[in-house]
Amino acid sequence: MNRRQFHLCLAAALPGLAMAQADGSGDWFVFLETGRPTPDDKAAVAAMQRGHLDNFKRLFADKKLLAAGPLRDPSRVKRGIVVVKAASREELLSYFQPDAYVRDGYMTANAVPARANQSLHSEGIDPEGIEEVRIVLIGRDSAPVDAATAAARQTLLQSLLAQGRVGAWYTLHMGPVAEVLFARTTDTPALQAALASYAGRADPGLPVEVWSQWLGKGVLR
Repeated sequence: MNRRQFHLCLAAALPGLAMAQADGSGDWFVFLETGRPTPDDKAAVAAMQRGHLDNFKRLFADKKLLAAGPLRDPSRVKRGIVVVKAASREELLSYFQPDAYVRDGYMTANAVPARANQSLHSEGIDPEGIEEVRIVLIGRDSAPVDAATAAARQTLLQSLLAQGRVGAWYTLHMGPVAEVLFARTTDTPALQAALASYAGRADPGLPVEVWSQWLGKGVLR
């Protein structure tokens, strides 16, 4: 089983990996990224993949895992996303200690604290299905923008949410990615057009990436 097939199995096995925030501990947005090459031993890799999946199931049962799914990064650096609840980075990293795939560096966990402006859903999930959607990654400005630009950007994203053009939205508090949105569509050009005015004159080169993402059916609406 290759990595993409494995992560699709993860999305199918854990279709309900999204639930409302239940306590005061923080949300963290994690990009699982390509690490060192996996061993040539296919049986060992398969065992690690099973352990990786089992660890996600455990975290979900413990109400620590909020969402997970693979994505298609053209550069193949980012392999998937995970949203977890943890009081600190140390606690978050401890979640992956039973997971040899991450613990031993075959995938790395690039984690940042986040705010859920609109969370992925936890109820009415199809337990058998997965679907392809779109993830939007909006880069962070290299320098602070003026208040008018910041307000216009927030208004745009809020309007897309209100119109149902996007169904979930997370603000990341640090790192090169500032905002992450999820849209229940596969029409990448239409989504890119809807976001075309985001950067404005503040930074015309600000990256706004739209990639394929897989989630359990009903997680995103």
